[in-house]
Amino acid sequence: MRPINSIYLAVATLVLTMGLGTYVDIKNDAMHARHLEINTSLERMVRLNQQLNNMLVVAVLEQNTLRTASYDTVDRDLEATFRSMGHLTRQHPLAADISALSADREKLHVTEEAALGLMRLDRWTQAHQMLFADAHVQAKKIYEINSETAVGALTGELATTAERFDRVRTAALVMRLGALALLLWVGTMFSRRLHTEQAEQAQLRDEITSANQRLEEKVLARTAELEAANRRLETLSATDGLTGLANRRTFDLAWDAEWQRASRQGLPLAIAMVDVDQFKAYNDHYGHQSGDLCLKILAQTLGSMAQRPGELAARYGGEEFVVILPGLSGAEAYAAMERIRAAVQAQGLPHAKATVAGVVTISVGVASRVPRQGESSASLVQEADVAMYQAKEKGRNQVMLSI
Repeated sequence: MRPINSIYLAVATLVLTMGLGTYVDIKNDAMHARHLEINTSLERMVRLNQQLNNMLVVAVLEQNTLRTASYDTVDRDLEATFRSMGHLTRQHPLAADISALSADREKLHVTEEAALGLMRLDRWTQAHQMLFADAHVQAKKIYEINSETAVGALTGELATTAERFDRVRTAALVMRLGALALLLWVGTMFSRRLHTEQAEQAQLRDEITSANQRLEEKVLARTAELEAANRRLETLSATDGLTGLANRRTFDLAWDAEWQRASRQGLPLAIAMVDVDQFKAYNDHYGHQSGDLCLKILAQTLGSMAQRPGELAARYGGEEFVVILPGLSGAEAYAAMERIRAAVQAQGLPHAKATVAGVVTISVGVASRVPRQGESSASLVQEADVAMYQAKEKGRNQVMLSI
């Protein structure tokens, strides 16, 4: 191949690959923006549906129609969200799923409207039977599963599309590197010619170096964007789907970090294990739907107290929760959790099968100390767990501090 032809080929390859890279970046940004909007709408749809469900369940359990005062407003917001989702997914693989979700929601709405009418007529028993009927509960479960499936499908599509764009970028980079190698070879050939041509080749190499630096900067910028997207996806996997609190995996990571920090700084570290008293009996009596609502209400109470840096409330498993309290002594942590225990009892959530107070209560185990180098963080968790079971053995609805 003649040197001049090699130059033309290399330059054409660079222009082509740079154009391809720009096109991929634009398409990738547009794809991320659209997926973010769809994902936001999906999350809003799930949140509004949970709000409607909680509103009706609490209203029928408390026999208080004031709990449903904002039902129509929330329902309209949910319908508007479905319309927005339909517009966003017109040419999207999720279009069929969104249409199916809308149809499922409409069926649930019919039952909810009927139950709401019964509540307004003070026919609470019939309203309760309608909302907690097996068919309606199963329909809600299916609707929730389909909603989670749609979120999962969107996440999977985002990851697949990002991987496809990454492969295209990699191919473009390989082509650019090939073009660079070709230009270097041409430079070597021209270096054997006249002195004036050597000066021209030196200038050409500078231009290529500059183009390569710009390319590397673009690659670094796009890599940073992908990392940010991955962090957003990781956030979705860090929370408990039912309560919205941190999940067990997130707790394990946070607990290890706080343990290491407290050990280095010589500061106290406290942890509280929380368990709903006689939760199985509650579930058996009121049903799993009410049990889920009970856990959500408790999660909101625990989450409201975890406000200081390093504090974290998480779902440990089943009806057990855990709270990390950095910097607190045993007495301080005890006082904090006693306020939470009192707040839960004060909510007065009925528990007909409770042997303690007739309402939902919690038993709490608290442990605190300054971690020592080489000591396992699991030991303090175990102490709090033992203290919690001591609280249960001594009558439940109390906070027990590990000594």
